[in-house]
Amino acid sequence: MASEKKLIGIVGGMGPSAGIDISYKIVDQTIASKDQEHLPQILYSEPEIIGDRTEYIMGRISENPAYNIAKILLKLESAGAGIACLACNSAHAPQIFDVITGELSKNNSSIWLLHIIDEVGKFIKHHYPAVEKVGILGTSGTYKTNQYSRIEGFGLETVNVSPEEQTKVHNSIYHPEYGIKTLGGTVSEKSRHLLTDAAGWLKEKGAGAIVLGCTELPLAFSDKSYKGMPLIDASLVLARALIHAHSPGKLKPWKE
Repeated sequence: MASEKKLIGIVGGMGPSAGIDISYKIVDQTIASKDQEHLPQILYSEPEIIGDRTEYIMGRISENPAYNIAKILLKLESAGAGIACLACNSAHAPQIFDVITGELSKNNSSIWLLHIIDEVGKFIKHHYPAVEKVGILGTSGTYKTNQYSRIEGFGLETVNVSPEEQTKVHNSIYHPEYGIKTLGGTVSEKSRHLLTDAAGWLKEKGAGAIVLGCTELPLAFSDKSYKGMPLIDASLVLARALIHAHSPGKLKPWKE
């Protein structure tokens, strides 16, 4: 399927740097020798109207952020976007993503909304065919919904951390003193330690690769692998999928 429109649309604001991160990765992963050879894209970031996805999943707020996300997608479509993505893993939880697609359908939208977990599943099978078990790191919302079990449809088995380890992973992202979100994208030594411990825990449970299923998590790891396991940056995978959907010949070859 190819886009019939010119623009790649990005729903940002979840958190605000996540959309910027995907936009940058689109540029970084595109084959281009001058400005004019890069792909057209539009980023819509309006953080104040989108409730926290994890807070909704955990039942702490009642308003589903899906409705305002869908409104933004419709605005992107009216601006010329034919392909779009959500710059947030937790927004792909079924109770949010399914409502978004339902709202798009009600409005007769034809925008092509990629699903980050499907793209991760395809990416792992293509680039790491020997991997059978995939460890998952993400927010407690992602953990509660077990949304990455969707990659089992690609012949992969998922491995999750224990509830105790998950609390530590979530704190590494959200903790009011040392969390990555709190520090504006800076990774404290505390957060880095918690995340590397969790990655080691997943390796002990048989994971052959680890999905960094939250935009902030790749910031904590300096390499593309950890203890011999490929680290799958879900946002990078999504950016590459957007390029491939728009202009397959413009996608840079994958380098491990």
